[in-house]
Amino acid sequence: MKRLAITLLLSSIATWSLADTHGPDGCVEKRQDILKQIDHAKKQGNQRKVAGLNKALKANDANCTPQALRAEREKDVSRAREKVVERERELNEAKAEGKDSDKIAKREQKLAEAHAELHRAQKALGN
Repeated sequence: MKRLAITLLLSSIATWSLADTHGPDGCVEKRQDILKQIDHAKKQGNQRKVAGLNKALKANDANCTPQALRAEREKDVSRAREKVVERERELNEAKAEGKDSDKIAKREQKLAEAHAELHRAQKALGN
């Protein structure tokens, strides 16, 4: 039960990180997003998710500041950059080892996904 609540909380945080919450009203937007998710979970009859989201709402109300949001966005950009570097390394290794074209194509796709995630993170940060 505790593990499920933590999972729900983390999935909510992941959703928030994809939301465009930069700017002066970022915390308000984040709060509204949580409230929408609570409403949706209630309509679905998912009481566990409602409980986890209510906990997230309380945490947001207590801790959300523009500075905290910016720091979170900067971390997201940093992680995304690291992922791009890792995917580039994997692609280069596959090419150097002479892997077949399917494996190289898969690594190219993963690199493209990492670039897209970096772009989303930069956009959320406001860059």
